[in-house]
Amino acid sequence: MHLRLVREIMSTPVITIDPDALAVDAAELMEDNNVRRVIVIDPDGYMCGIVTDADVLEAETAESVASRYDPGLDEVWLTVRDVMTSDVIAVGPEASIGQLVEKLMETKIGGVPVVQTADGSGGRLLPIGIVTETDIFRLISEAWRADKASNTSDS
Repeated sequence: MHLRLVREIMSTPVITIDPDALAVDAAELMEDNNVRRVIVIDPDGYMCGIVTDADVLEAETAESVASRYDPGLDEVWLTVRDVMTSDVIAVGPEASIGQLVEKLMETKIGGVPVVQTADGSGGRLLPIGIVTETDIFRLISEAWRADKASNTSDS
């Protein structure tokens, strides 16, 4: 299982958002698609960040606290660019699931974009999928069910 490739379990298509979209729009996009992270892409389709439900919640909390303590503060609408992480941890499609799991544990994150470098892009990354701890749990669950079915038929 740990030698299988990330491309075999990644989710596609990638759910993306523009960096100039509102953070509230990112929250709505995540809710509508039942995901906890979306990839931020520039106008050329290259990855420039990632925004998670935790990023949006933290921004909403900070806005709420700021406006409560400064009632004269004009309402500010945060953009995805304001709340996203631009130093994105990612993997290539040929990484093994074992390598992915080590990266997730080392960085204490729950999912990463799967990317490839496009020819002539100057090293910019194209998001081609996303893989999360849920994908790994699904893989483990499938293996467990297969073992269980195999053991049942052996009896």
